Amino acid sequence: MWRYFHLIHRWAGISLGLLVLLWLLSGLVMLFVARPELSGAERQRSLAPLQASAVLKLPGSADGLRLQQQLGRPVFLLQTGKVVQAVDGLSGQPRAPLDEAQARQLAAEYAERLTGGPLRISGLELLARDQWTVYGRFDAQRPLYRVELDGAAGLELYIGQRSGELLLDTTRWERGWNWLGSVTHWLYFTPLRARPALWRQVVLWSSGVAFAMCALGAVLGLQRLRLRRRYASGSVSPYRERWRRWHHLLGLGGGLFLLTWLFSGWLSMGPGGWPGGGGGGAAAQQQQRWRGAELRPEAWTLPADLSGMVELAGLRFQGRPLWLASAAAAPSRLLSTQGQNTQGQVLPGGLSEAELLAAGQALRPELTVRAAAWLHQADSYYYPLRHHPREFPVYRVEFSDDSLYYLDPRLARVALRLDAAGRWSRWLFDGLHKFDFPPIATHGLARDGLIIALSLLGLALAAAGSLLGWRRLRGKPPLKKRSST
Repeated sequence: MWRYFHLIHRWAGISLGLLVLLWLLSGLVMLFVARPELSGAERQRSLAPLQASAVLKLPGSADGLRLQQQLGRPVFLLQTGKVVQAVDGLSGQPRAPLDEAQARQLAAEYAERLTGGPLRISGLELLARDQWTVYGRFDAQRPLYRVELDGAAGLELYIGQRSGELLLDTTRWERGWNWLGSVTHWLYFTPLRARPALWRQVVLWSSGVAFAMCALGAVLGLQRLRLRRRYASGSVSPYRERWRRWHHLLGLGGGLFLLTWLFSGWLSMGPGGWPGGGGGGAAAQQQQRWRGAELRPEAWTLPADLSGMVELAGLRFQGRPLWLASAAAAPSRLLSTQGQNTQGQVLPGGLSEAELLAAGQALRPELTVRAAAWLHQADSYYYPLRHHPREFPVYRVEFSDDSLYYLDPRLARVALRLDAAGRWSRWLFDGLHKFDFPPIATHGLARDGLIIALSLLGLALAAAGSLLGWRRLRGKPPLKKRSST
């Protein structure tokens, strides 16, 4: 029986050992290099200042409503269902999709505000998706213009054809490192990732088999280990050849880390529906309760003074219209025009505690609130990481079923929602895969050091196994082991 276990472990390692090695290496890259994204600060800096106009024609109701300045004219961006459409703010008519000349003009303006100087456009193409826009969050904006700009950074911009909105910027440095980082780690190769069901099965089965291979290796490593009655050589390992011996000993030293890391990665793909929970339907229902009743178009009143603003985003909070005003180089702020004719009332601290508590209770009317309080620093579930900042303070609401909601008063949104399944995921995936256990989650250097040390141990183990697999495939005969007497 043990012989068959060895054969299974050997050939599973030959099949997947190199992939595990690449997962570990790409994970180290991702620790320091985030996938290409347009940050909030970059997005606000790229937008043109809003210009006051005598008459702006607000469009009808929609799931999302934003006001921007594009090509010298005010434009409302409406999201209806899964489509974002631009409506001219002066005529009130839908704007035609951007042609190439308009896309070039917008891209040049965005690039100049982002970089502080003019850049020449060297290439432009209209595409449905590419390597950096395979994610579902771009679906409502497709097709996209990809614009290449001259310059040492190799800047490329992605602009929605219907919306004219800047959606993503990438640099040569980001693209290069992400081929070794996020693309390799998540197997996010465009032909595969464009087919979500197939991609999920590939990642689910490859990570599952890799986990089983590691678990079997741990059992075999312990079975061959002798701490008391050592082998004739005096070693605790029976292997004479150095790479086999190192693979055995490294497996005993780093096998537990690799085992839990592969297990948590496999769990992230939701095998058998894990971790369960309310799912998208419950989240959508709670989002509707947060927003409240539908508003008639006349309920939205633009503030008369748009000076200093680059965008207005319409928010519906408990059946009440609010505007989120963004500036080029200042924090966004909430405005209320309800009951006012011309000026928008600034809400300096955002929503009040009473408003947040009432809205929180409305999210889960079937439950009672066990505790509610302001959170001014990280706790075990709401905490910042290098590529995932968090805003404070937030209002933390705990319900009788142990579910947690973190409510952001400045953006009038639910910043984090955790039910029982979410709690499990926090520890079994985030904890085991990202090593963000308290207290090191909020101590970057300590967490970095631990991850680097364990990853290097795992890399050495995977490298030794891959080398042994390569030698086996080349037909090199194994060296005899020492006698186990």
